[in-house]
Amino acid sequence: MKIIIDTTKNVFTKVIIMGVFLIILASVIAYARGYRFNPQRGTITSTGILSINSNPKAAKVFINGELRGATDTNITLPFGEYDIKVEKEGYTSWEKKVSLKGEIVMSVNAVIFSKNPSLTPLTNLGVNKAVTIENTDKIILVSKTGNIEKDGIYLFEPSTSPVTIFPPLKQLVLATALPETIDLQSAEFEFAPNHRQAILTFRTLNQDEIDVSNETSVIQDESTVSYLITLDSENGELFEVTASKENIIEKWHEEKIKEAMKIIETLPKSFQKIASDSFHIISVSPDEKKLMYLANSDGNLPKVIDPPLIGASQTTESRNLKSGKVYIYDKKEDKNFLIDLDFGFDENEEKATQVDKLVKWYPTSDYIAIDQGDKIATIQYDGTNKEVVYAGPFEKTFYSISPDWNLMVVINLNPQINEFGDLYSVGIR
Repeated sequence: MKIIIDTTKNVFTKVIIMGVFLIILASVIAYARGYRFNPQRGTITSTGILSINSNPKAAKVFINGELRGATDTNITLPFGEYDIKVEKEGYTSWEKKVSLKGEIVMSVNAVIFSKNPSLTPLTNLGVNKAVTIENTDKIILVSKTGNIEKDGIYLFEPSTSPVTIFPPLKQLVLATALPETIDLQSAEFEFAPNHRQAILTFRTLNQDEIDVSNETSVIQDESTVSYLITLDSENGELFEVTASKENIIEKWHEEKIKEAMKIIETLPKSFQKIASDSFHIISVSPDEKKLMYLANSDGNLPKVIDPPLIGASQTTESRNLKSGKVYIYDKKEDKNFLIDLDFGFDENEEKATQVDKLVKWYPTSDYIAIDQGDKIATIQYDGTNKEVVYAGPFEKTFYSISPDWNLMVVINLNPQINEFGDLYSVGIR
């Protein structure tokens, strides 16, 4: 009998130890998976983690109006909806409403911009015209100030390295290499798909009568002349292509259509036909994961990933397409967002061409910039957090974005002395 009692005690002790071990193990696993005791409700609820980062760093983090620390930080919270606000003195604020799920780590990346932009000169040429080379950060500059040694066409390539006083320019065409009858300021550009060549088209004026004393001229005829140039080096001798210009541009256009079709082929098969029939692709984000396009007709984008990926953007989508509207599609997350551009279109120019000029991607692919005429704004790719980042002086026909996230504009800060402006970096970071 005693043996039976001793055996029962040993078994009972082992069962208790095993039970305690299993309880501790389950508690550790539950804690690691984000379950916490909620003293207010008296229950154990699942929690998630908000990983909140900002650029620049050391910004204040508010959750539901309560200060919860500074970025970059991880905050554990019960599942539910939260209003997140990121603030830093001297910078724009950033806000987002998120729905946090239990056992999930959600990353939130806030980009905030300086409220007091700085200006840094990038050239000292005297710029008559500036043109961005399509969806690159390279810029063509036209300078005609009467300086025979400097007048011409230049290529400006911004760099991520520390800015020198005047970063080097690549001279493409000297004005002295052009006929005297050419109007240098009238230069128009068509770029090859690989951005290594361009066609320059100028107006030429035939003047039958010039009154030098009154500095007036009577223009009897006006025509154009075109040249094919390389963008890789200086063009000592120009190759005229006036007669074959349209054929060259047509071939370039066909190549660009082929490139657009390759982009469409990377989209989900379920709506490749919709994309080819209803999309006018404007540009692809630098990371090639997002697509900005103009809807040519009404349509509906079918869901490809359903349910959505864990951690995907929670901003309300716009999958019912409306003709004439601009959208951004995230290929990785299968999300489609309507972008409110908030500027009037010129009826004499194609909408897609205007959007390509006025809307540009930021290097990180999370933001775009919009030229609104008298100011420049930024907005997240999902259409949220729109902020005016620059409302100072600039030539309204041009702006671009450098690899370091700053704006590039043409400004004449002293028009009483200088007839022409120059290229400046606007420090909004």
